[in-house]
Amino acid sequence: MFQLQKDEQTLVESYMNYFAKILKSCLKVRDEEILIVTDEGTEGSRLALLLSYGYYHAALKKGLKAQLLIQEVKKGFMHADDHVVKAITSLPKGSIVIVNVSNKLGRFGEFKSFRKFCKEQGHRFTSASGLGDAKNSHFTAFMEAMHVNYKRMQKQGDKIKKQLDKAKEIRITTPAGTDVTAHIEDMTAISNTGKYVEAGAGGNMPAGEVYIAPKGMRGVTGKVVLDGSIRHEAGSKLLEYQLVLHIKEGRIEAMEGPEAKILEHTFQKFEARAKYPERVRLIGEIGIGINPGAILIGLALMDEKVAGTAHVGVGSNAWFGGDIKTIFHGDMTFKDPKIYVDGKELKM
Repeated sequence: MFQLQKDEQTLVESYMNYFAKILKSCLKVRDEEILIVTDEGTEGSRLALLLSYGYYHAALKKGLKAQLLIQEVKKGFMHADDHVVKAITSLPKGSIVIVNVSNKLGRFGEFKSFRKFCKEQGHRFTSASGLGDAKNSHFTAFMEAMHVNYKRMQKQGDKIKKQLDKAKEIRITTPAGTDVTAHIEDMTAISNTGKYVEAGAGGNMPAGEVYIAPKGMRGVTGKVVLDGSIRHEAGSKLLEYQLVLHIKEGRIEAMEGPEAKILEHTFQKFEARAKYPERVRLIGEIGIGINPGAILIGLALMDEKVAGTAHVGVGSNAWFGGDIKTIFHGDMTFKDPKIYVDGKELKM
């Protein structure tokens, strides 16, 4: 078993009750087998390992049957380590899987989609990927974002979802200049609020967003002024300057700002590899952050959950009901949104 450094172990153990709350409130663990998968990360960026250690020891303290597996950091289209593949595919149906990884879990055997596999097997799960962009110093911020009133957040998420599900159009404006409209008629919103209690249910930790795919591939038009963070080819980052996206018929047609070159490089890199390169710059998601404990740190997994922000997801949305299938999905966050559904301000 890999051991944390003494200061890391002391830090994680001080939050043991937070991990226990997640196991109880979000996953409602009883006597199921728990498999935790992680990697060692890199020096100073071992958030994936710290979180996994916390879950593992919180489970052991509760007398639960838990297993912690550590593999190499996975990038691109690499496969998960053999011992991880064997453990995941050998789990009894209805188990619990917790994934915290610096980049990706990796492919495993014939199963291309981890989420689809869990759903088919009835496994409840949480996932946190791309954690290599964070530092060990972000551990406390992560724990605060996961130590929220889940019942209250779920109630708020359900309220927003009901409004989006019935709407034909959503419009978002901001003081910075965002004014973007998306057609969402007949689309179904997803409320990701940490309620993973049904067989096959799962999602991100931290949780705390409501998101929806636009109708078709061309249903978004307007301008988005990004002033939070972006997801790019090498990870995520906080923006130092505003980055303006000009969107026409669902596609980013132009970008402005000193950091536009980062996204342009990202899009070009994925377009060069994509079967349908014209889909990489399409807007595939409109999202609303509702987690009161989350803060902007330059990590998409956290930033898209921050209350008082919204985001657009660029690229693929097929896994949550959209029509866009491509090899890229990146969430781009902006602050202080005012949101309208069918001309009326969204009730939060």
